[in-house]
Amino acid sequence: MLLCAGAGVALAGTTHLTSELINDQALQSAQVSVKIMNEARVLYSKTVVNRISDLPEITVGPDYHAVFGGIPNPATYAIELGEKLSSQEKGTLFRLYSDYPFPNRQATGGPHDQFQKDALAYLKQHPTEAFYRQEKQGNHRLFRYAEAVSMEPTCVTCHNHLLYSPKRNWQVGDVRGVLEVSQSIDPLLNTAQIGVKAISASLLIIGGLGVVGTVLIFSYSRSVNQILREEVQIKTAALQQLATIDELTQISNRRQFDQTLENQWRAAQTIAKPLSLLLCDVDFFKKYNDAYGHQIGDRCLRLVAGAIQASLRNPCDLAARYGGEEFAVILPQADVTEAKKTADQIMAAVQQLKIEHQQSEISPYVSLSIGVATLLPTASNQPADLIRLADRALYQAKAQGRQRVVACSEE
Repeated sequence: MLLCAGAGVALAGTTHLTSELINDQALQSAQVSVKIMNEARVLYSKTVVNRISDLPEITVGPDYHAVFGGIPNPATYAIELGEKLSSQEKGTLFRLYSDYPFPNRQATGGPHDQFQKDALAYLKQHPTEAFYRQEKQGNHRLFRYAEAVSMEPTCVTCHNHLLYSPKRNWQVGDVRGVLEVSQSIDPLLNTAQIGVKAISASLLIIGGLGVVGTVLIFSYSRSVNQILREEVQIKTAALQQLATIDELTQISNRRQFDQTLENQWRAAQTIAKPLSLLLCDVDFFKKYNDAYGHQIGDRCLRLVAGAIQASLRNPCDLAARYGGEEFAVILPQADVTEAKKTADQIMAAVQQLKIEHQQSEISPYVSLSIGVATLLPTASNQPADLIRLADRALYQAKAQGRQRVVACSEE
């Protein structure tokens, strides 16, 4: 009886954990998707509409298709972008809706169902929060997520002065609409159901084998849960990376580096695998900037970043701009030999660029100094120790003459 009770508890726990993991992954995916859509809308407003709004030959409005020289306003741009993405991404729907749609969208621009009505009502009261829930539509299970779109100063000026605006007393901060993303979670649920069925069958068989069966089912449950957790971590990291790119070099920024290093450190500690870090510094870059100018210096950094990124082969490896002319590379499960091999490949890739550097004291072309560090994460050390070790190796590479790789695997 105790064995059967234990098996039931294990099955219930696995089902609950699977449900929580699916919900968390769907939530994080939706948050990133909405963030990207909002960033696209704000960027379009600032870099396009605001810059050309005073040009008489260009008209900004929702019905721009019918106007010569017309371009969409930010809301229309976001709506049409969402429609295009929805048509391309199977199982995903983007929608921007409001209580006050423009005349050309009166039939389609308002809330269509109860979720959208609830989202509008809730977000008007709590504009800084999010509104989301799972729903079943027909034979499909959806995760629906919504955030408020609030009035900014430029939005207020436009909406309050347009003759055809459905509301003309907007104030800054008012909630003018809601941006929603709906995503199918059927693939996740199908995978989870297969796993749960396999666990159930195993539990029924093991229930008659006594203590040996109990040990086996515990091991199998942990294995399945670990696989699900690793899949969630990988997919979540991929989505977050889209929103954490360095603007100049178009590789990961420092924030993404810090978060990834923390995540990979915990993962390596769990599976008892080493973690390696490369710190790369462009040799005599200040002299390069002084000689060629900052625009050429920026171009140099972009080329170097591209060469570093192209040298990575493992999808889990991450290249990031660490700061200024410094770059960092995280190499999960790589020992010091593998890390040094990657560093040598990066060094060769940058040299092959043959970026002229007449002010360099060691080479006619731009070169790198690279510090390599490898640690086995344990309870007695932390990510900062790996960074200090890599920084020490980089310092040694510079002290030994630059344009070289120096590796360290322990303090």
